[in-house]
Amino acid sequence: MTRKFAACGLWLILICMTFPAQSGFAADWTVSPYRAQLASAQADESGSDSTAPADIGLKKNIGRGVMFSLIIPGTGQLYAGSWLRALPWFAVEVAAWAVYANYHGSGRDKTDEFEAYAGWRDTPNHFNARPYMFAEWLVAKDSTRAIAGRPFTGNFDTWSGLQWTQRSTYLPAPFTHDVMTSDRQQFFEMIGKYFSQFGWGWQDTYSANQGQIGETNPPNWTVSGDNPATTAFDGQSAMFFLYADMRGEANDLLDKGNIAMEVVLVNHVLSALDAAFAVRSYNKKVTTTPAPTLGDLRLRYDLRDFEGSRTRFLTLSLPLD
Repeated sequence: MTRKFAACGLWLILICMTFPAQSGFAADWTVSPYRAQLASAQADESGSDSTAPADIGLKKNIGRGVMFSLIIPGTGQLYAGSWLRALPWFAVEVAAWAVYANYHGSGRDKTDEFEAYAGWRDTPNHFNARPYMFAEWLVAKDSTRAIAGRPFTGNFDTWSGLQWTQRSTYLPAPFTHDVMTSDRQQFFEMIGKYFSQFGWGWQDTYSANQGQIGETNPPNWTVSGDNPATTAFDGQSAMFFLYADMRGEANDLLDKGNIAMEVVLVNHVLSALDAAFAVRSYNKKVTTTPAPTLGDLRLRYDLRDFEGSRTRFLTLSLPLD
């Protein structure tokens, strides 16, 4: 029974001595068979640790902060604990996306407008591919204008059924692009860019009787001032210039939207770099040593000189730094 009480008493002493450890009171305690002694070389009278750093925590991962800001600018700075540093990056991100959405949306609306104005290859509006193809055929079958003096000998319907790789062998400059392309973006670009080639297709450059244009109903481009003896179109077309203006305005709006998107990308990169410095700055302010736990307790038994005699000591240690 006495041994049980002694064992319980020893455990009670050990447990009691761990309580100060949790609040930073003591670093080293010594228990002697003759007397019990609690000693704390690093504790003041109030029980506070005068050498402990002001900000105790674990270092944060710089790579993680960089990744956060690469995804959403400013979040890496928040990870580093600085919302003031995060705010400008996030504000730039929101503003740049708003500018992009505005200009890109307006540019797409203007694109739809000029495409509807011209009409597609198979659904013409102000630009018609058939009279243009007729102009191609006239040049190709003219021995004075065809390449190498080798004119095309077929009729217009045969010419209309040829692929560009075949038609281009008869056509000199400025015939460098295929109006029958299936690429919509290319189609709308070239009819508003290469006037000397595609001017024949704009409706205000020719006159024709009602019905489908062909050999029995040829278009007449003299109304636009075009010289039929020349290879390139040299007449006038108000429709072309109106279309070119609409297309230019659409491109300007889309370009501004693209600039805003470039700002977004640059903001992501610069925010990620700043996040690396923010996390690094945070890590300089903290210690990587966590608060001591019961797992750090050390128990040592040894003999020491105490008051002129050899005394057995049982020492319980807990590191605080």
